[in-house]
Amino acid sequence: MTYTPRPDRGAIVTYLNPNVFDPDVFPYGVITGPHVVDPETDRTWVPVLRPDRTMVVLDAANIVEVRPSHDSWAEPGPPS
Repeated sequence: MTYTPRPDRGAIVTYLNPNVFDPDVFPYGVITGPHVVDPETDRTWVPVLRPDRTMVVLDAANIVEVRPSHDSWAEPGPPS
């Protein structure tokens, strides 16, 4: 079983972009609400507000880094 992060509201996350046509491979954003578990697939989804003010609902399995909400909005570096 793989670990799926469930970050709290306000956490800054970097994630693998599921859109293969988008040139931004590792976008980031802020979690804006609680996670939701799809009862059919048992996958966790989280709402993410991106810096361009767009909202995405992200499969939490794509999250590669989670930073606490008290960190600045400075763009994170590549995942380690």
